Amino acid sequence: MDIILIYTILGIVIGGAAIYLFLKHISHKKEDKKQKVPVKGTAEDKQHPIIDATLEEIKKTVHNFSNNLPKGVYRTILVKEDNSIDFKQLAHLLGGIPERKYYMSKETYDIFEEHEKHIPGEMDIVQKAVDLYVKEHNEYPMLPFDPERRVNYYQLIQDKYLKSAPEIQFYITDLDGLITHKKPAKKTSS
Repeated sequence: MDIILIYTILGIVIGGAAIYLFLKHISHKKEDKKQKVPVKGTAEDKQHPIIDATLEEIKKTVHNFSNNLPKGVYRTILVKEDNSIDFKQLAHLLGGIPERKYYMSKETYDIFEEHEKHIPGEMDIVQKAVDLYVKEHNEYPMLPFDPERRVNYYQLIQDKYLKSAPEIQFYITDLDGLITHKKPAKKTSS
């Protein structure tokens, strides 16, 4: 009976030591993750440093990335469900993972900073509605002679392309009916 008690106590001590070492190992890994982000998908996982990247650098890198994609593959593969950009796929081009999040519209490919992260989701919804409207009506959903080319939400809601009007005003560009959130500059007459 004494031998069973000795082995039980020994088992508890060894188990406790194993749990302590495991938790200590996990806490060290968390500290390491703050410094470097692992990127999967290569022969061996690489560690990329956290970098400071500007919006222009991100746009240029995304453009370069998309130029090298195989035919039929689009840059939307970079966009996560919340419209944030998956920088693990761009880390080798950027030289690291940006410290700030950036967001991209899946429909227009416009890129936004953190404070504008609400725009790409709404932009995608409105762009899809505009595309359907144009396909069925062969015209843009905007008022005739509107110099700003504002998307007319009333038309889109009336024809059930939108459920409700977004809070952001979008404008139809001259680029194949793509929309933008930027108000167009007034055209000066010559």
